[in-house]
Amino acid sequence: MTSRLTLLGCLLLAGAIAGGGGPGPDVPSVAAYQPGLERERDTLRVRLAGHRTRAARAVRVIGAVVPGYLSARGLPPVYGRFSVSDSGLVFHSAAGATARFPLVGPVRQVGTRKWRASAVSLAYIDETGGRLSYVFRVDAGVFETETPGALLDLASHPMWLDSLAPTQWVSDQPLVRSGDSTALWATARAITSGGYADTLYALFGAPTSQVGLMGPLGRKAGRLGEYIGRRDSLALDPGRMIGAAQLRHTLAHELGHRWQFRAPGQLATLWHGVDAMRDPKRYGYGTTTEHQAEAIAFAVDFLQTTTVAHDPDNALTLLNHYELLVPGTRTMVHYLALQPIYHHHPLRAVLTTGSSS
Repeated sequence: MTSRLTLLGCLLLAGAIAGGGGPGPDVPSVAAYQPGLERERDTLRVRLAGHRTRAARAVRVIGAVVPGYLSARGLPPVYGRFSVSDSGLVFHSAAGATARFPLVGPVRQVGTRKWRASAVSLAYIDETGGRLSYVFRVDAGVFETETPGALLDLASHPMWLDSLAPTQWVSDQPLVRSGDSTALWATARAITSGGYADTLYALFGAPTSQVGLMGPLGRKAGRLGEYIGRRDSLALDPGRMIGAAQLRHTLAHELGHRWQFRAPGQLATLWHGVDAMRDPKRYGYGTTTEHQAEAIAFAVDFLQTTTVAHDPDNALTLLNHYELLVPGTRTMVHYLALQPIYHHHPLRAVLTTGSSS
């Protein structure tokens, strides 16, 4: 860690991230941020024991509680627990929020073939640090846990799931109606002029052009946001975002692209040795520029989430879960914590020197 922190210190002395000055050298164009809606494309159907679980095991699954971290729609992980009932999965976050998911999808038919899609599937198992972490796909997100318990049974799609009453996937409501131009403009302008935006501008600088709305081509491509380097401007599409968290994440992601555009060498140096993403369905997989922007957005979220952290050990454990999903988050957290805006952050010392004193 010492060598990494030394490198970060040298980069800090070289200058601010990208807050001022003209554009840097030309860099390859970057793709715009898109949400991860993988529910319908999930084809992984693990058979952990090679056979379906019989109805007798359903008794042990119903009522089970599994602690872990939920990353909904590609957003940073939130700690909580899943409880299993015959009517669905319920996630209770540590902060008190609740989200509900079906155990199995509706009956579908193509020709004579009928099936019900699994609501839970095992994406992969991570062995970083000698500890097994199970990453499950749940709806349009993933859930990571070291104690999978009943989720392993559900991932094998036991026979009793097909006997449950038909259920439909819950349709999330957008932040604002896509046809309400007044609300779209108000939402875009509000997120780029508030306190959260001021923090991002202190880190990455403010675009010289006012925020705009995503055009028809961007909407057709499913983009939530886009940074246009040659105009130093942002475009957002609040009408396709689910909640304020996705709006904040998109803004941080796109301003991460601004950093890339203005200081590509700095990002390349920081990125040296960062592992690739494990999940092929996570946004940024296989594309360095998008992976970097996601790590930047994750890092900002971590630093904002822990501004009132009282237990450094718990906070660093949380950071490990961010890093598991998006490698490079830890590197970005260490570097961003050096910036003046986080001078009074409770974790600044441990993040920048390795010491809590």
